[in-house]
Amino acid sequence: MGSSIIIHQILIFGLLMLIGVIAKKAKVISEEGNDVLSRVIIDITLPALILTTFLKLDYNAEMMLNGVAVFCLAYVNLLIMFLIGTISSRTLKLNPSETTVHTLHTMFGNIVFLGYPLLDALFPGGLGVFYAAAYQLASNSITYTYGIYRLSSGNQKGRIKRLFNINTIALILGFTLMMCKVKIPGYIVDGLHGLGKVTSPLSMVYIGALLAGMSIKNSFKTTSIYVISFTKLLLIPILLALTYKFALELLGVQVSTTAFSVLIMEAAMPCQTIVVVMSRRYNGEYKLATGNLFVTTVLSIFTLPLIYRFLEYIMNVTF
Repeated sequence: MGSSIIIHQILIFGLLMLIGVIAKKAKVISEEGNDVLSRVIIDITLPALILTTFLKLDYNAEMMLNGVAVFCLAYVNLLIMFLIGTISSRTLKLNPSETTVHTLHTMFGNIVFLGYPLLDALFPGGLGVFYAAAYQLASNSITYTYGIYRLSSGNQKGRIKRLFNINTIALILGFTLMMCKVKIPGYIVDGLHGLGKVTSPLSMVYIGALLAGMSIKNSFKTTSIYVISFTKLLLIPILLALTYKFALELLGVQVSTTAFSVLIMEAAMPCQTIVVVMSRRYNGEYKLATGNLFVTTVLSIFTLPLIYRFLEYIMNVTF
């Protein structure tokens, strides 16, 4: 059941990405238009999705404890991915600039443009988005501090103010309203919910348009891209799943199946788009970052269903 859902969803995403590719090639979407589309998603539709997810959820202590677990374990994910990225970059003998991109792309995945829509489809009712928001909060705290520090070669301090963006505000506001059980007029909730639901198709069109504008001739000739594809899309999520399952059982800690799955699926996402953008801004190895993004995104069409099926197997459940 769960595997068929994710395959069905991936096929839908593939179709929407193809529409984005065609729109970019036909010049319906320009470079500037793609930037605008990105901002619409990040600053308008995604905050609406996050806020209404909280407003529509029925609060319970178990859900909150699982959310805290996802938030805390997300940092463990990032630490392990950092170590694997550092080891693989040294093994490949990459230069400092390439090492930075390789390590950051091993750590940070496309948890917004691909993660939110996919998890919302896999775990309906808001739980998928709720746990994804907890994971994103942890990930962003490292992306906009350590990530910027590395890409700028240590010339700029992490911009803490960027952590306090509209998505963080939506998360905090939604959480507060949910906890206080504040009743919001139905037309406001329904209106924002409808707006938030377009996050999924718009995100896929955006990724398609982004990939269409990339030069990827040398991507399939770069050894490090194959390495990061294997480690990020398969090795790391499988390693994390097995490690967490053993450790949680050993410690007698209970984490819901949905929260556990979101934690692992977020780690299995392809490379993050923001690393490409920041690499260009700080004159880093943006061509390598572009290749990482393109190849891992394409391969994730095949690897995400495999990881999901693996989770069903080790958890002995059918989602």
